[in-house]
Amino acid sequence: MRGFTRLTSWLAKMLNWVAGWCLVGMMGLTSADILLRLFRRPILGTYEIVGFLGAVVAGFAMAQTTIERGHVAVQVVVTKFSSRVQEVIYLITHLLSVVLFALLAWECARYGDDLRTSGEVSLTLQLPFFPVLYGIAFSAAIVCLVLVVDILLVITRGAEAWYRWEE
Repeated sequence: MRGFTRLTSWLAKMLNWVAGWCLVGMMGLTSADILLRLFRRPILGTYEIVGFLGAVVAGFAMAQTTIERGHVAVQVVVTKFSSRVQEVIYLITHLLSVVLFALLAWECARYGDDLRTSGEVSLTLQLPFFPVLYGIAFSAAIVCLVLVVDILLVITRGAEAWYRWEE
């Protein structure tokens, strides 16, 4: 179990690292485009590249955000229940989340295949869309792994595993 947890954590950190650098790239490209517009030399395709990078940032940061409990969570009502009821609610919501992210991964991969076979590309730079969709599909699959580890931690360690993701 410890090795599976460490591998999942490492994959989430790598995806988050890529997301961070894509965010830096978005910032640099946007700043350069604004600066060059002052000299009437805008960067061609900035809007497209920033859109692709934004999709990567949002998709690749999901797994680490899930590990760090950085998403919005409403626990006001749930904390009023006994720890056993809290565990059941936690497990049900996580199982539903696994299904949701598995479907997201499947549909992104399938849509990426459709775009790859049709040869669809962006308008200005003619960049293919499918690599971004494949990346989001991979990221959603890693979120599924994170959620499965969460479920296993709650089953094996109980309520104390909810608040901290230990390796």
